[in-house]
Amino acid sequence: MGLDRTGTFHCKLLEWGVDGKESKILGKVLPWFNVRVFLTEVYDAKEGQWFDYSEWNAEITAYLCLCGAIKKKGGEIGPTLSMEQVKKVFNWDGRSLAQLAKGKYDDLEFQVRIGENTYEEATYPYQVNWIDVYDAEPGQQLRKLDANELKDLDKQFAAIFAKSATPKAPVKAAKAPAKVHPARVPADDVAPPTSEEKQRKLAEKSAKNRAAAKKSTSPPPKPPSKDAVVPPPKTAKEACTMGEAWQAIVELHDPTIDDDTIAEVWHSNIAEICGPDATSENITEEQWYQVQQKTLESVAKF
Repeated sequence: MGLDRTGTFHCKLLEWGVDGKESKILGKVLPWFNVRVFLTEVYDAKEGQWFDYSEWNAEITAYLCLCGAIKKKGGEIGPTLSMEQVKKVFNWDGRSLAQLAKGKYDDLEFQVRIGENTYEEATYPYQVNWIDVYDAEPGQQLRKLDANELKDLDKQFAAIFAKSATPKAPVKAAKAPAKVHPARVPADDVAPPTSEEKQRKLAEKSAKNRAAAKKSTSPPPKPPSKDAVVPPPKTAKEACTMGEAWQAIVELHDPTIDDDTIAEVWHSNIAEICGPDATSENITEEQWYQVQQKTLESVAKF
């Protein structure tokens, strides 16, 4: 009956040998490893199972080019992916073609992946696109490096990767919680600092920051001349949305203060200014502004 489909098959080796074929494009003779196989099982991707195919008496020959022009190396002749698979399937170290040709593979079984033969002058409708070890994951799959190969590549390209690496983003405060008053769960067997202790530490930090700001050596601005037209002072906006209030805290907070502490101060101020039962829906923009300012008094970097 013969082969009647494409797909992934288990096979037994019938005949093998090394051949040399001249490449008209490269003008050189390149080594090939050709293997004729008998197809024993076919993999059904829908069922996820292997099924007997031996009754079809199907054979096919795989023509595996071992060396070719490597585009990434400017056309330099080098080993192909097929050669890597031959090394893996036939347990060959890649040093000697004579060794490969004289190997004992009578009991060897492995996988072949068969596709349509797209060559215009082809006389046979199928061709072997890939070979792999017997228990490889069936179906099309990408070649992946193992841990040692990845380690070697990392060492080889470490300098290049370092130059092109994306800078680490600065640490930001956590986004405003969806709930105004989330429940707080202390860590196992560890008593968290009380709100009073946190407020006291924040007050001390704020006092130090303000004192440092007053000691600034920057010269005072020059007074305006008598004839200068002094514009009226701008009226500060004393209302904002919850998102605007939180954004100001994200941008101005002291990065040495952890996110949990900032969130606790935020919620504490909401309860103090808006009441313990306040929700984000009934808090006014004026109140959000007050929450923003009071929170910044404790957590801003002055």
